[in-house]
Amino acid sequence: MPTAAPTVPTLERSEFDQLSHRGAAGGVAALADDDAVARWRSEHPEWRGRYWAFLDDGHDVLRLHPINVARARTPDRA
Repeated sequence: MPTAAPTVPTLERSEFDQLSHRGAAGGVAALADDDAVARWRSEHPEWRGRYWAFLDDGHDVLRLHPINVARARTPDRA
């Protein structure tokens, strides 16, 4: 039975900025592991290929994951 590809979490810009400030997220250029980025690109077709973060895996362990960052919303003009 085929398994579904894991989904890529999407973080709000403010959450990404907080993680980035603490060194727990950033752009792919900051990663030294090109193999991980290549693997993420093949395993996660919905990943935009720009950001990563250390996220809780549900067992109180932070693991490196590809992430998408939500685009900033502009307020509606009246």
